[in-house]
Amino acid sequence: MFDWLVIGGGIHGCTISTYLIKYGKVRIEKLCIIDPHSEPMARWKRNTERISMQYLRSPSVHHIDVHPFSLQMFGKSSEEHSQFYGMYKRPSLQLFNDHSDKVISETNLKKSWHRGLVKSVLKINNSWEVTSETGEIIRSKNVVIAISVNDQLLIPTWAEELAFQHPKRVHHIFDDKLPELTEMKSPIAIIGITAVHLAIKMSREYPGEVTLIKRHPFRIHDFDSDPGWLGLKRQRPYRKV
Repeated sequence: MFDWLVIGGGIHGCTISTYLIKYGKVRIEKLCIIDPHSEPMARWKRNTERISMQYLRSPSVHHIDVHPFSLQMFGKSSEEHSQFYGMYKRPSLQLFNDHSDKVISETNLKKSWHRGLVKSVLKINNSWEVTSETGEIIRSKNVVIAISVNDQLLIPTWAEELAFQHPKRVHHIFDDKLPELTEMKSPIAIIGITAVHLAIKMSREYPGEVTLIKRHPFRIHDFDSDPGWLGLKRQRPYRKV
């Protein structure tokens, strides 16, 4: 039986696992990370590469390590990727990934890696019984669910109907079955929150044949979320609630 089982090996799963290891909450052999991919943060790396993200949409204190300035210190020691953007020091994707790989290596998280897809989680007495798609049963005292919204792709009803009628012409950018972008037929319309990254990339492949469809004029923000959630400004009232 494990002490801790983390379902999901993306950014959030690796962050909580790093915390548990570095703060001595669990030994590596008593930690299990279950994820359908072959290595940590595989989907993150695939999706950000797919849309050609150059810089993260979050400040340098957002990363998978426990020390707030770990990424900044890593950037200073790395001659090849010491790059941050703007006053909030948004890290380059390459720097962020290199730092993540370093943290994963120094915590030896791959030793806890278990490849699989969870089918059910049941509470039995004082522990949890997790069953995989293949019928394998894993028991643990504690369970953390760290699955991504990318396991539940948001596809509007109108897009489902359109995709049914034209299965080779309508796609979700984060679909595992997405064909190569360079093989798509133009003209191309792009819709959604990650659309600008993708539109810039696709416009290079198909000059003058890419249309970005959006509800509002361009609205520029430094981050995806309000940075007030990083500290006491919003955390304190939230905890009171």
